[in-house]
Amino acid sequence: MNSNSEYQPYLSFAASLAAECGQLAAETFGLHSARRKSDGTLVTKTDEQIDRLISTRIGEAYSTHAILSEEQSTIYDPAYEYTWVVDPVDGTTNFTHGMPIWGVSIALLRCGQPVVGVLDFPSLREQFQAVVGEGTWRAGDRITTSPLREVDDQQLIMKCTRTDRLFQMRTPLKSRIMGSAAYHLCKVADGTALAGVETTPKVWDLAAAYLIVYEAGGVLVAADGEPIFPLAAERRDYKTRSVTTLCAANSDILQHLKSAMVVRGR
Repeated sequence: MNSNSEYQPYLSFAASLAAECGQLAAETFGLHSARRKSDGTLVTKTDEQIDRLISTRIGEAYSTHAILSEEQSTIYDPAYEYTWVVDPVDGTTNFTHGMPIWGVSIALLRCGQPVVGVLDFPSLREQFQAVVGEGTWRAGDRITTSPLREVDDQQLIMKCTRTDRLFQMRTPLKSRIMGSAAYHLCKVADGTALAGVETTPKVWDLAAAYLIVYEAGGVLVAADGEPIFPLAAERRDYKTRSVTTLCAANSDILQHLKSAMVVRGR
């Protein structure tokens, strides 16, 4: 992706770093078992190794920027104009079981709002890139969400495993569960799926994907109506904060998604 944006140097840095870390992680793909952290999520030695490498590289290149990462610093500090948001391995369960849908997520926030987003999926040989105002790109080609504004049983909805436990989805859309929140959202961005529902993603799962979806023409919102970004202008720990998110190719599909979701037990 070539851009005249002021953020192009940051995009180039993030794209190169994500690709490097993806290849490094691929060397231990399927070889490490995961352990459960205090917040209930899984982590491997590879997650921690990649997280440290990314943090080191960012610190060397941009010493005045902050870092918000899944495995190290989980506190957002609005005193910093720029904050990098990192998920070293999105799809850890897939990664540990030798399933190829996992990736490295790197985003840059400016005053809490994503301005650069990169998602690299090494085993799939796919890298998604986005810069605010410049669109979303994959392998040098610009991608956009599906133009369809009506749903039917030939189209797809991406879900996490918890979606059907918490909600009844009254939709003809066919479900697909791939094991990576970021990949699910990218599949809406590239037009493969019309919609997606993620029930417990955290800020590092969403930062890069949020920009990738929006710059492709889609929408990504919190189910409760609260904005996902910009992050609140206050010092806040995001370690245990998650938000149910709805992703759609356009506003019409989003309205269908909202009307189709019914909380179980009601």
